[in-house]
Amino acid sequence: MAARRILLTLIGLLSVVILIGSISAGVLAFLLITNRPVDQKLLVVGPDRRLAIVDRQGTAQILADDTSRELFRYPALAPDGSRIAYVSQSGSASILRVIDLRTNERIELYRSTTNPPLYMVWSPDGRYLSFLSNRGAGGLGMHVVPADGSRPAELLSTSPSSLYLAWQPDSAALLVHIGGSTFEDGRVVTLQPGRAQPLHEVTDPGFFQTPAWSVDGESFFYVAQPPIEGPPAVEKVESVLTRVKVGETQPQALAREPMAAIIFGRSPRSDEIAYTTIGPNGYGPLKLVDLDGKVRVLSATNDNVVAFFWSPDGEQIAYLTPAGRASNGLTQLRWQLVHRLGGAPRTLATFAPSQEFLAQINFFDAYALSFDLWSSDGRALVYTARDGVYVLDVGRGITTRRSDGALAMWLPAIPR
Repeated sequence: MAARRILLTLIGLLSVVILIGSISAGVLAFLLITNRPVDQKLLVVGPDRRLAIVDRQGTAQILADDTSRELFRYPALAPDGSRIAYVSQSGSASILRVIDLRTNERIELYRSTTNPPLYMVWSPDGRYLSFLSNRGAGGLGMHVVPADGSRPAELLSTSPSSLYLAWQPDSAALLVHIGGSTFEDGRVVTLQPGRAQPLHEVTDPGFFQTPAWSVDGESFFYVAQPPIEGPPAVEKVESVLTRVKVGETQPQALAREPMAAIIFGRSPRSDEIAYTTIGPNGYGPLKLVDLDGKVRVLSATNDNVVAFFWSPDGEQIAYLTPAGRASNGLTQLRWQLVHRLGGAPRTLATFAPSQEFLAQINFFDAYALSFDLWSSDGRALVYTARDGVYVLDVGRGITTRRSDGALAMWLPAIPR
């Protein structure tokens, strides 16, 4: 029974209701940058649920004042920064809208009083928007809709529990993790809009959240669970980070972690994979594995890594660890920075996160596809504490409060 309880705990660690609020130096190749970070603007969800663009001086340009108050209904930026998708609330209806920042045109893409949208991800070419919907009794649906509103949203998949997705780099298909692990009859499939049957399917997923495509889109990564004999037991759990080359039958095992879930993210510039683990004893270290299967620990000794974020050039990783409680009793997190080649991590800042930021980082691997916490030049991070939005200059280790707000992301320069 004890083993069964631990196994169920591993499953539960990857669910929304358990994870929300559960978190209740010298880098040898890193040169300190004395220049100020690029003058990038921020997209900020305000404490009053207004959506605004905030400049370096803290001046806000209000875009919308009807954003949903629910967690996980956060805005998503188009890849070129020209459009913003957000969920608005009008009476009992939840509405998915897109704002074009060049023209101020607003398009309604989806509306529902029973299946509200959440978690939006743009296709890399900006032509489509994928999103999830709550479908009652804890179920989820995955939809795709043209970003210009030319067709209604198409329901591609449903799940009684979890759904995680990643767009192929050429926007041709989605890689979707449906329903959790093999112990829950989960699966990983590739789906195309307008096509009823999956292009590919694997039925042995282990404990993980978001899959990933390779840089060239010819392979994908997921976590497999090897076959077991007899009833499920915690000692039989083994998460295998796996690469599958499309069209080939022999998958490649990259890393193995017994009795733990693997939460991973691919480098933005290569097929190196960073990952951390969640097991019966909590969060594990930050590790990096390449396609040769060589695994290195990057985090400091005894660091329990709850989230991490690749820099835009793929050379550094900022990660978060628990940092105890402040004098007022609030849970704190600490930013650490490490180079992909290793070396001693640098401690940057400690803060008490906002509820929205905490909820977001519990699914950091998923939100990395739609949220930019790193500035485009790799010199600054944005995060949200209980008392507002902060910008962290990673070179100088200096934090500056930018504005009020519950959540924020960088807004790239808008093309004209």
